[in-house]
Amino acid sequence: MLFNSLPFMFFFPVVVMFYFIIPHRYRYIWLLFCSYFFYACQDNSATVLLMVSTVITWSAGRLVYNADTQKLKRTYVAAGFVLNLFILMYFKYSGFIMSFLRPDGSFNVILPAGISFYTFQSLTYIVDCYRGETEPEHNILKYALFVSFFPCILSGPIERSKNFLKQIDEEHKWDSIRVKEGLFMMLWGYFLKMVIVGRLSILTDNVYSGAGMMGIPMIIALLAYSFQIYCDFAGYSFIAIGAARVLGFRIMRNFRQPYMAVSVSDFWRRWHISLSTWFRDYLYIPLGGSRCGTLRRYINIMIVFAVSGIWHGATLNFLIWGLLFGIYQVLGYALKPVKEKAGRLLGLNAGEGAGRILCMAFTYVLVSVTWLFFRAGSVYEAIDELKRTFSGIRPVQLIDGTVAGLGLGIMNLIFVIAAIFILIAVDIMCEKKDCEVYSLLDRTPAVLRWSAYYLLFTMIIFSCNLSTQEFLYQGF
Repeated sequence: MLFNSLPFMFFFPVVVMFYFIIPHRYRYIWLLFCSYFFYACQDNSATVLLMVSTVITWSAGRLVYNADTQKLKRTYVAAGFVLNLFILMYFKYSGFIMSFLRPDGSFNVILPAGISFYTFQSLTYIVDCYRGETEPEHNILKYALFVSFFPCILSGPIERSKNFLKQIDEEHKWDSIRVKEGLFMMLWGYFLKMVIVGRLSILTDNVYSGAGMMGIPMIIALLAYSFQIYCDFAGYSFIAIGAARVLGFRIMRNFRQPYMAVSVSDFWRRWHISLSTWFRDYLYIPLGGSRCGTLRRYINIMIVFAVSGIWHGATLNFLIWGLLFGIYQVLGYALKPVKEKAGRLLGLNAGEGAGRILCMAFTYVLVSVTWLFFRAGSVYEAIDELKRTFSGIRPVQLIDGTVAGLGLGIMNLIFVIAAIFILIAVDIMCEKKDCEVYSLLDRTPAVLRWSAYYLLFTMIIFSCNLSTQEFLYQGF
């Protein structure tokens, strides 16, 4: 059951209606039932695996918290990690490993839906219990809701146990202001997915499937894919966070205008925030972070981004994608004095004016190039597409009808360009006011606010025929 499917349009109102009718003490049971039903609709065969992972981490958390010695605590933490990561590695990476061990054989394992996300989310519980940041949950059904909460289970955000578990016991009353905020976040998510992604995916699929494409069409496809993946994943996150907010749950923010970053490190503070902070809190800092000298810091960065790449997919191109970001960051830190000196000589400041714009543009280009490795089916395919992107560039292709022939047609091309301008304008205003998207409309007159609602809703309705695609991150 996808967020952008007709069944979900019936499922979600039913969940909300009964949630606020049922007495508070039983609501978590209703949400748990709905979450497992939602997950079973997506991957019925993997529900048992979800239960197994839930029991393992729930038991490990209790054992860790109640252990008498630090040695015993660490043993239980290690056991919980090993068991859960073994499940993840078997289903996600065994095929990749066996392709090297048995090149002529076949070894196919179906990847369970959401396993990368709920595994990492479960592991936070074990660590938080070890650190004493959360007490073990005695009710396994409440813990199971934390692991399987339907807005987050397939593609995040990767929530923290210390934030979510306490919210289960809170009595969430119907709050029209909170519900309005949640519904608008969902509306914005549907706008990103259905209006922008639905059209850009046609363009990128058409260009990258054409073996003879090079130059301007490839550059346009590269820029289009950068917005496609942003709007696809951010759209999912907005719908998930909005749905949770309607029910009264506060889920962590997952995106904050990532293409307005002034450096690659700044980009990762804005992109997939729940994952980047997970790696910071549960891998980078335990490795020593930046406390162990410059060389060790660089090694830790490379380890984190190598693991991040492999987390996204068991192929060499995902590993290279992660390592590229690691190299970007290491070079960024190493060349920081040179960059600051050049900025002073040119009278530019990376934090404002022309200097900020140049840094944003440079960062955007660096990030966009990495998406070639993220999107491609193999390293060779990514390198070939990279070559074709920056060769055979003929500016005349911008006006000779080539762009109009990339699969969208003139009307859809104009439509998606207008939608992207709306996205950019909203991101700029959110960046300037340092607020989330729903807060923008709260500060505008009612006429403008309702006009915005109707505009977004109308654009979504005109895009319903493009709404059947899965979200990209559901494949991880």
